[in-house]
Order: sequence, then C-alpha cells, then structure tokens
Amino acid sequence: MLGQLFVKECKLTVKSLIYWVIVLILIFDFSTQLGDMEIERKPKPGQEDYGSRMSRDPELIMKNTLGGLVEEYNRESYITYPIGFMKTVTLDKEDDERIGEILEESTGIATREEAEKVIKAWYTSQREILDQEGKTVESMAMGPMEALQAEPLGNLTYERFGELMDEADKILGGGSDYGKEERENSAREPMTYEEALEEYEVLTEKDRLTGGYARLFSDYMVIFLGILPVFLAVTRGLRDRRAMMQELIYTRESSSFAIMVSRYLSMVVMLTVPVLALSLIPLSKCMSYAQTAGIRTDLLAFVKYTAGWQLPTIMAVTAVGMFLTELTDTAVAVLVQGAWWFVSIFASQGSIGGGNYGWNLVPRHNTEWNWQGFHDGFSQLLANRIFYAAGALILVVLTILVYEQKRKGRFQIRGKILANRKSQSEV
Repeated sequence: MLGQLFVKECKLTVKSLIYWVIVLILIFDFSTQLGDMEIERKPKPGQEDYGSRMSRDPELIMKNTLGGLVEEYNRESYITYPIGFMKTVTLDKEDDERIGEILEESTGIATREEAEKVIKAWYTSQREILDQEGKTVESMAMGPMEALQAEPLGNLTYERFGELMDEADKILGGGSDYGKEERENSAREPMTYEEALEEYEVLTEKDRLTGGYARLFSDYMVIFLGILPVFLAVTRGLRDRRAMMQELIYTRESSSFAIMVSRYLSMVVMLTVPVLALSLIPLSKCMSYAQTAGIRTDLLAFVKYTAGWQLPTIMAVTAVGMFLTELTDTAVAVLVQGAWWFVSIFASQGSIGGGNYGWNLVPRHNTEWNWQGFHDGFSQLLANRIFYAAGALILVVLTILVYEQKRKGRFQIRGKILANRKSQSEV
C-alpha cells in the first residue's frame, strides 16, 4: 500500500506546476553560479600569479581595515550590511567626529583633507606599480589597486585596534567592515608556487578532486533548498482542500501513516532528483580533467554530499511545510519558512569559507579548497545534519497525528475559525 501511494504521489508531483518552477529555479541557480566552473589546473613554476589566501597577519589586517575606514571617512558615507542587505550610513555630527577621532588615534590622520592626500598618494603609487609591470588601468579591479591600505601608528597595539574598530562598527549600527569577523577576514596575501602546489595536492590527493567540488556544489544548491521545498509542500497540502476532496480522502482505508509518509517521501525524493541530475555536470568536468591529469577520483562524491549535506535541509523544509499546512489549512508555512530562511542565509555568512558550520539550516563552504577546515568542522557539521534530519522526522510524526485527528473529525482549526466568524456575523 505504501509503495503504491508513493508512486501515485510522485506522479502528482510531476504534474504540479510549482514543482517545475522549483526545478527551473534550481537550474537557473546552478547555471549562473557554477555553469562556467573550471577545474583548477596544477600550478607551474614561473607563473605570474598563484592566487591568494586569507592572511592572519595582524599588521596586514590593520592596514586593510584602516584603509577602508580612511576611504569611507573621506567620502562621508559608510557601507554596512546589518541584516544582509546593503545600507548606506551617513553619520550625524557627533558620531562623525568620533569616527574622526578613532581614525586619528589609529593612523594619525586628523582631517578629511589629510585622508584625501593619503588616498591620492596610495593610488598614485599603485599606478606606478602597474606601469612597471606593464599592466593597464583596467586591471585595477583585480590587481593591487583593489583596496587601499593605511599605515597604523607605530604605538597602536592590535588589541587597541580591535577596541577602536568595534566602537566604529557599533557607531555604524553593525554589519560594517570593522566588526571582528569582517576585519579578520579582510586580509589576503599572494601565495607562492610551493603554497599553491601544496593546496592543489590536498585537493587532488586528500579530496580526490571530486570532494572539493562536491562541497562547492552543495554550498550553492543548499541556499535555495532552504526555502523552495516549502512551496511544494504547501501546494500539495492545500490541493485536496481546493479540490474539495478532503472528506473523501479522510474516509479511505489507507492509514494516516501511509498517506502522510508516502506524500512526504515523494516530495523529498522528487526534490532530490534534479539536484542529483545537476551534479552530473560538475562531476563530468572533474572526471574529464582527472583522466588527463592522472588523478584518482571518487565517482560517488556528489551523491554522498547531496545525501549528507543537502538532503537534511530538503527534509526539514518539506516537513515544516507539511506540518504547518496540515495544522492550519493555510499557507502560513511559507511565511514561517521564509523568515527562518532569511535569518539562516545571513547567519551563515561567517561560515562561507568552510569549517565553521554551527547549527545553521544552510551550512556554507563556498570554495573547493579548505579540506582541513572541512575536516576540522566535520563533527559539528555531522551533528548539524543529524539534528535537522531527526527534527524533520519528528515533524512528520506530528503531521501524521494531526492528520489522524482530522480524519476523526477533530482538530479542524480552520473550520472552527470560519464557523466562529459566521456566528459573529449573524449576531
């Protein structure tokens, strides 16, 4: 019985317009983010550029952070992301003066005129560097002119620097480049050939190439999987009510367990299928490069990461949609899940580089590198994924209980609300 219901639910899902809208969104997400993905080639001696890596050098962090403060102070406006969206902040006189005092204490720059001179001198020196290297001004966006660096005062300690930047971030309302996490991730330094080669060998030997790209694939796909399944679950839950089929379904011999579990499994499976299908594209690229480079790969890497990384999110979001829709007979689950997704997306910004997964619904690892960070944070990620998978199953059980009570004529919340409204209007 369960198997027959499952097949029937899968067929209903395939006929659903919202399902194909979700598939198209996933395809669009993949094509715009990973469609032109290229496999990293083995670095060779004598290359002009080996990329860059994050630096934990206090001196470099201070220079980069203070450079940004000098520029924003000079133009009298500041860019922040307090809730993930860009916000331009213009300070009142008192706060503006305090930012000036912070800048003076940290760099010695006392006025906007001095700040402008520092900026002009910096970009003049960078243009000279470009001329010496035979590069054009158009390369500034990706070259050494990307960000201004400002020299901190010699007596400025890193601890005091942190206190001043925390205060600046607070004045700006949070979400600025001067918060602890943002400033510590602001500094990057060029890699040497040896460092680039070591990173490449970790990707190809320890990660077997496919592991790194499977994580990158999971990072991009899990973002939309944190919200899209709820639309399918709500649509399916309200379908019978719209068709006036609830009373007929309630009287069927099929158990509540079979009906709800088959419905849940069909949605989870049908949502996972397009993800697995899309994973074949980066897998084929990895396999093609691996054959020419003589690299041993893991053919099942994308399947493993889809099951372990993305599936728990699909399960949780689908379960939320099913439970709230069955409980309320409304689309409130879309609002609830939308709010949760919104918070999760911006809470996950600090873990984009991987290794710091926490308890977020959408754990991030926005790079094919950082194998060590992944393994350092693996136990937390595993606990995270088990937690959401288990939570999803609990919600499914609760959905079954609510559904069973409705079949017995109880727990008709929507019906009671409408009846109360009708009686009140008659009075």
